[in-house]
Amino acid sequence: MDTKIREALKPCGYKVKTVSIAHLPEIQESVATLIRQRLINKRLADKWHFYRTPNTELPEAKTIIIAALPQAVTRLTFTWQGRDYPAEVAPGYFSAADEARAAEILNQVLGDGGYKISKARLPLKTLAVRSGLAKFGKNNLAYVPGMGSFCRLIAFYSDAPCEEDNWQESAAINICEKCTLCLENCPNGNIDAERFLIHAENCLGFLNEIEPDFPYWVQYQPDRLNAFVGCMRCQSACPVNRPYLKNIKAGPSFSEEETALILNKTPWEQLPPESRKKLEDIRGIYPLIACNLSALMGKQRQAGQK
Repeated sequence: MDTKIREALKPCGYKVKTVSIAHLPEIQESVATLIRQRLINKRLADKWHFYRTPNTELPEAKTIIIAALPQAVTRLTFTWQGRDYPAEVAPGYFSAADEARAAEILNQVLGDGGYKISKARLPLKTLAVRSGLAKFGKNNLAYVPGMGSFCRLIAFYSDAPCEEDNWQESAAINICEKCTLCLENCPNGNIDAERFLIHAENCLGFLNEIEPDFPYWVQYQPDRLNAFVGCMRCQSACPVNRPYLKNIKAGPSFSEEETALILNKTPWEQLPPESRKKLEDIRGIYPLIACNLSALMGKQRQAGQK
């Protein structure tokens, strides 16, 4: 069955590994331990509460499936006051179509054998590394062969027997031993040479998803802003990612009218249906993107005046 899954996902460029459901407590404990050791601050821990979520939808599950889906940077275009503003979104945000495709393929392959799947909310990077699908980078991102860190991870429970339990010790990519480029290029200094776990609570990608307004310090240090959603500075500097940096996917374009609605923080329900469709993948952070967009356009105008 595992071979059939790999072969079915391969044409889409997806990669997959499986581990036994017996490792579920250890996967969840990996986050719990960091919280108890106070290596993850409370605000981040609250956002990651899902690590405790029990498997209630498929309690008879025997296997955990972890898949990596290659993801390009997505470039949106906003038209405002007669000018087009490109806005890049870090890999992993515009991924709904890929996730749906992966689920469809798994349902088809496993359904032929009478088995089911359900989506698993787990610490995905830890699961990917412990399954051998990926290795950690110094920036704590998961690096998958052939994708680098430009990927989206997704996990499923299945009641199919676990024919290949790939559980193993965590591993990091070798180049990280002597490379410090991500550490040197992190805008907030979150990558610590003295410990493996980064200070994720200060990551720009995390902050611009939770702050009611864009972090105040961006107004004084606009060079830190490098993406409309997320942060790509450590990924862009990483030598492992060089083959994938030019892989940019054209995303939706927004008219003057649509851009005005976004900048004015128009409630989601009041947006035109076609605008909501364009933004569906980032609906969860829609209330915050007006500030992100305003700051990004300001930076681009400033650069154009130099």
